[in-house]
Amino acid sequence: MKPKQNQSERVAFLLSQLGARAAQEFTRLLTPLNLAPADAGILRLVGRSEGISQQALAAALNMHASRLVALIDDLESRGLLLREVHATDRRLYSLALTAKGKETLFSIREVADEHNRLMCAALTGEETVTLQALLSRMANQMGLEAGVHPGYRTMSSTPSSIRRPAGSSVRSRT
Repeated sequence: MKPKQNQSERVAFLLSQLGARAAQEFTRLLTPLNLAPADAGILRLVGRSEGISQQALAAALNMHASRLVALIDDLESRGLLLREVHATDRRLYSLALTAKGKETLFSIREVADEHNRLMCAALTGEETVTLQALLSRMANQMGLEAGVHPGYRTMSSTPSSIRRPAGSSVRSRT
């Protein structure tokens, strides 16, 4: 006899399953760009807020600023970000995308669109809109920041160029 599972446990488990699968798929789709999901999120936020300080970016990501430094160093060394002394506060650094960073951000948007298509392939357009509204309501109820993955809070400061999975044959596009 199968033990009964209440509906809320089933929904939570399915969300967990789908979240893990979505993360795997997004990572796979970013691999040709030599990026990890964390890199994509950082580039997206910097692109949305040109000139943002490292401290403000760390706050937006809910991440300790010292952990962010190595990730920014890596993106800067790959020619995707430019770090300059802040215009109004010499104690801060501001961040901006380079031309290569802007091109990469465009590619990230294409990957995100493909990722969304793949994840919602079993749904109609109307069902996708409904699902997005329901998930947004749940995320809001849980206090999640729109457009910011909660995983930054606990991630290490190891740059993605070092975090590549064993056996990965990803080559830099620089």
